[in-house]
Amino acid sequence: MARPKTIDRDSLLDAAENVLGREGAAALSFGAIATEAGISKASVQSVFGSREKVLDALLDRWLNKEQERYRTLLPENADAKARLLTHISATQQETSEAGIRTLTLLAAQAGTQSESMVNWYKERFGNLEATDEASRKRRILYLATEGAFMMRNMVGFESGSAFWDEVFNDLKEFAG
Repeated sequence: MARPKTIDRDSLLDAAENVLGREGAAALSFGAIATEAGISKASVQSVFGSREKVLDALLDRWLNKEQERYRTLLPENADAKARLLTHISATQQETSEAGIRTLTLLAAQAGTQSESMVNWYKERFGNLEATDEASRKRRILYLATEGAFMMRNMVGFESGSAFWDEVFNDLKEFAG
């Protein structure tokens, strides 16, 4: 008797990314992932259980990659200001493709709270409480950075890379 084939979850996520990139979130299904990966639809379903879990797994994967990149930029023993400046720089360096991909997943999950995204924000920003002028300024700059990210990637506000570099450099300058 033949040994059962092991299904590689990361390979299935690669296949899901290919489908998502080529056809968009609406086309992301067990069948589409199975066709891309060359396995049965039931095999994909046995790994993930639901389409929402595929979306969550993709989002987790991308957030982890972004978090790794952020950590490589973060100075040792970083204070609140250094963490903010690192976040602005990491967001500035984010490719449009990666930003659009992340926002596409969030849009596909509309109507449900993304636990991964909430946890990512809490780890990066804390609870955004501000008790003094410096923490209020950091909070506004975090929110402005995220707003710029959304305008560039979700809204598709095209102004060229020089414009966005200027915006992110202004944010860093305002951070002091």
